[in-house]
Amino acid sequence: MATTRTTARKKKTTAKKKTATRKKTTAKKKTAAKKKTTAKKKTAAKKKSAAKKKSAAKKKAAAKKKTAAKKKTTAKKKTAAKKKSASKTKNVAGTPSTAPVVRLAPGDPVPAFDLEADDGKRYASEELRGRRYVIYFYPKDDTPGCTIEAKDFNDALSDFESSGLLVLGVSADSLASHERFRGKYGLAFPLLSDPGHEIARRFGAYGPKKLYGRETMGVIRSTFVVGPDGRIEHAYYGVRAKGHVERLRKDLGLSG
Repeated sequence: MATTRTTARKKKTTAKKKTATRKKTTAKKKTAAKKKTTAKKKTAAKKKSAAKKKSAAKKKAAAKKKTAAKKKTTAKKKTAAKKKSASKTKNVAGTPSTAPVVRLAPGDPVPAFDLEADDGKRYASEELRGRRYVIYFYPKDDTPGCTIEAKDFNDALSDFESSGLLVLGVSADSLASHERFRGKYGLAFPLLSDPGHEIARRFGAYGPKKLYGRETMGVIRSTFVVGPDGRIEHAYYGVRAKGHVERLRKDLGLSG
């Protein structure tokens, strides 16, 4: 009887140990599985974070490239615009233009003009109809050739006036510059300001010309005699400053 009880207790104890071992083994497996799952989650999270960072870096690099490309395009456009502007400016002031150049001849109507002069008056082609006048275009105030020409006109002014001819000088210089020029040499006829050479172009007194053997754009020294009917009587282009007024006086029969 006692032996049977002892055997039963042993069996019971063995069963408990087995159950405990099983539970312990199951717990270990569960713990290991949890750790494995946690590790996998951490690894996945790290990969996801790395992928996000990589994607963000790519986007940032792409944005930088896009910005750089825009800047480059803008810079190119600005450069092209500057070159275009410089080219236009050059054609106006320095290099030959493809635009046709006017050449007036006797009998042609005088081109319309209305310019301010350094004497405080305005001189317009319409208002001058009915009287005879000389209008001459020169490059610049107080330069050697222009000074010679102006002084020659001034010296012969009484001859022109006695024949009823008004003398008008025209350049792109400002009125203040004209005043200084007239005052310095005692010029007794008005100087008209043609900023931008607009009127000079109408007369054909601005265009391509030779300067020191090179073709350039500029004022072509020119003189025109306009009759009371508003038509050109004489047209002189590319004249030399020295001797021009004397030749004009002879052509007009003013030489005595």
